[in-house]
Amino acid sequence: MSFSTDLLSWYDGRIRDLPWRGEQDPYRIWLSEIMLQQTQAATVRHYYIRFLEHFPTVFHLAKTDEQSVLKLWEGLGYYSRARNLQKTARIVAENLSGRFPDSAKALLALPGIGPYTANAIASIAYGEPVPALDGNQARVIARAEAWDHPLKTPFDLLTPALERMDPQRPGDYNQALMDLGATLCTPRAPACEGCPVAAHCRAHLEGDPLDYPRKSPPSEKKQQERTVLLLAMDGRILVRRREGGLLEGLYGFVDIEGHHDPERLLQSLPAMGFVGPVTTKELPDSRHVFTHRIWRMKGWMGTCLGAPQGYIPVDAAALSLLPFPSAFSVYLDIAREWLGPPHPDAQSRK
Repeated sequence: MSFSTDLLSWYDGRIRDLPWRGEQDPYRIWLSEIMLQQTQAATVRHYYIRFLEHFPTVFHLAKTDEQSVLKLWEGLGYYSRARNLQKTARIVAENLSGRFPDSAKALLALPGIGPYTANAIASIAYGEPVPALDGNQARVIARAEAWDHPLKTPFDLLTPALERMDPQRPGDYNQALMDLGATLCTPRAPACEGCPVAAHCRAHLEGDPLDYPRKSPPSEKKQQERTVLLLAMDGRILVRRREGGLLEGLYGFVDIEGHHDPERLLQSLPAMGFVGPVTTKELPDSRHVFTHRIWRMKGWMGTCLGAPQGYIPVDAAALSLLPFPSAFSVYLDIAREWLGPPHPDAQSRK
């Protein structure tokens, strides 16, 4: 029996109960694959179902506004995925009559679709025999091959991945390999005794699966200090929509580079255009880890009489409708508690 035959036999009897599994609709496959980038399936399940309730077709997604997309995406992180999602939806709906390209090469031309996602969509939706090399697949292949070179990208394994692939069932093969990496061939505790391809795995046969895949030394994340300030004005909290760079399109509070104490804030905030800010309360520290950086945040709460252009005061109802990144989750919870529950007749909900 071959590697792919044993793998697919195992997969056919143990297909995971995932809402996107078994889909043939390129729109739904694309949506699930974008959400699954850097995110576990258990987390994606709820977002995927809710997203389809709001945007059942690519035309629905193309017609909505960015803020609605970001709000539904809130908590998934890597928000450039959501912005590219809508860009692609508009291209497909307006330029391609709602039809996704039917090859990996053509899919690569769409925003936010890289080699892995293009191959996943092309293989699952259209049966193109291309490997969808993500972290799970790369780990399985690297162990099966006892690949002795550090992996800079999963596509370093393109040649052995193609050699092992079943050309008749490429979509199922790719999903089977993903499932195997997610459930049995895990990074720290591979369950080799239950693995359907253990007989084809050099790392297992040599007794050292944990030695693979070989990785280059990780680069150290850049530490950044920031001060987050919840400024109240007329009984509401000031927020702004972030333009450009990290967290573009999402909302946040007043945040300043560096750690500032109340005395320093009283000096710097007027220069930024805030009128009469008075810090009144220290808030908990917070920390958020991004892909390449870490924010270490100090928090304060205060009041002001006026704010510079770009900042808007919001009540509880308006705050609940705005998309915020998880980086500010500690301070968002504090703001919600301070504002209290939204009034059922609040104008901001209309």
